[in-house]
Amino acid sequence: MLGLKVEIWEHWEELCCYFMEQIAHKHDPHIKYQCYGHKGQSQFGVDLVPKSSDFPLVGQCKLRETSFTWKQVLDELEKTDGYAGKIQGYVIFTTAHKHTTIQDQQNSGSVYRHKRPDGSSFSVHVKHWADYSADDLKSIPQDVLQRIFPNAYSLSVTPQAPSNDDYMVSLAKLRSYVPTCLSVSDLHWLEQYDFTLGWIPELAFDAFRDLHRDVEQVEDALRFNIKSWLHQEGSEEIKASLLAGKDFYDALKVFVNGVQGQIVGDNLPDGTSILTVTDQPRWEKHARQFASDAQYLANVYRMSILGERVRN
Repeated sequence: MLGLKVEIWEHWEELCCYFMEQIAHKHDPHIKYQCYGHKGQSQFGVDLVPKSSDFPLVGQCKLRETSFTWKQVLDELEKTDGYAGKIQGYVIFTTAHKHTTIQDQQNSGSVYRHKRPDGSSFSVHVKHWADYSADDLKSIPQDVLQRIFPNAYSLSVTPQAPSNDDYMVSLAKLRSYVPTCLSVSDLHWLEQYDFTLGWIPELAFDAFRDLHRDVEQVEDALRFNIKSWLHQEGSEEIKASLLAGKDFYDALKVFVNGVQGQIVGDNLPDGTSILTVTDQPRWEKHARQFASDAQYLANVYRMSILGERVRN
């Protein structure tokens, strides 16, 4: 994660236990994870296992600054052949920089499966610390984060409730800044584009994605006290607009994340870059959701940014 560095092996294992729980909670919301064995013991390529459960999802932690390659992933998988428990899913968490061999495997179009000596197989996933955001840390207790990142993470004192004057100042900043990023033309595109086609021009989507990225970075900088992130152009305006802009920025997040979570890149015959879902099963459902999220964002834009009354 940009701006936060894990220094101690035990801290990385502790964080990865929480990350494993985030994944496992999609199947069992009560499952907890623990470290498997201790240093000096043969762990058979497994560092993280469920606590008081036979749930077949296990993990491996790699704290390193050097590269971590797909060949090294395969070496870890070979070790798991000696693991006695069942494995249906295997996740490797690493602080290493991304390596092309792992990215090539992840972009191959299919999830890699390792075959065990007993004939069973399991899916393999590699998670890089660089891909995690502040949202991924929300399920981790604040005292844990403060202990692991004492110089970057600060527990906030409950602030004084903002006054009406504070809100009006924030609203003025919201209404002056957002149109410099998302113009009325962008608003009209939201309202008029036929999302049921199943694809959107990437150029039209970029403005929404860029603003959402900038807002998230400012929010993360404030949450984790990472002052260097506030040096980016526009950060001061975004910070000042957060109070009055909550509804708008929330709607923007829903629209952007909804699209980014489903689409893949492609090109039209004329070379236009597009984002499409038409190669997915039941893509029409996703397209209708895009249209619904876009209309809601447009309505909030008209109310929050333009000050209009919108009839539902």
